[in-house]
Amino acid sequence: MDSPKHRRSGLLRAAPRLLTFALALGLTVLLPVSAASAHDVLTGTQPGNGQTVKVLPKAIELSFNNMPLAIGTEVAIEDAAGKNWASGEVKIVDNVVSQPLLPATPGGKYTVNWRVVSSDGHPIEGTFVFSAAAGGAGATSALTPESEPAADSSAAPQSPTSGAFPVSPIIGSFVVLLALVLALIVARYLRGRKQSHGSE
Repeated sequence: MDSPKHRRSGLLRAAPRLLTFALALGLTVLLPVSAASAHDVLTGTQPGNGQTVKVLPKAIELSFNNMPLAIGTEVAIEDAAGKNWASGEVKIVDNVVSQPLLPATPGGKYTVNWRVVSSDGHPIEGTFVFSAAAGGAGATSALTPESEPAADSSAAPQSPTSGAFPVSPIIGSFVVLLALVLALIVARYLRGRKQSHGSE
């Protein structure tokens, strides 16, 4: 006989299974999103952001914590008038992206706009500036860590624009789902308890 007492007992026994299912569903959704949000980051540039060099280097270099993908990677080196002095294709060796300059590039202030495809497949982008007292091809120096004081905070990588899922709404949806499951359990328990009292 399916009495209210038996229904309450079955509901209470099913509660842990429902909670386990809700948690498993939440983890299934959240773990891939968390992994996808761990994009590569810029760790240094040459020349450094805000730095003034005596002579222009042969190439502008950007260093990342992982090796970026070649497809979709672009680096523009623009002067004050907006002319791009980048020459040829971007080169990637290990985790360093190198963009050659035209041999006739003059001295002056330059803005580097870069966009690379992170090792996880998502694009990241950013901007930094530097100045050169003289044009020509100079020797390449060591990378300047981004942690050093910089004149322009825009050197930090911008958020990926690939349409990666934001984590906060997913967490909110999971909390709502869990709350609905708990509300369903409580509602069925109270309804069974009310029916039990009514039958006494």
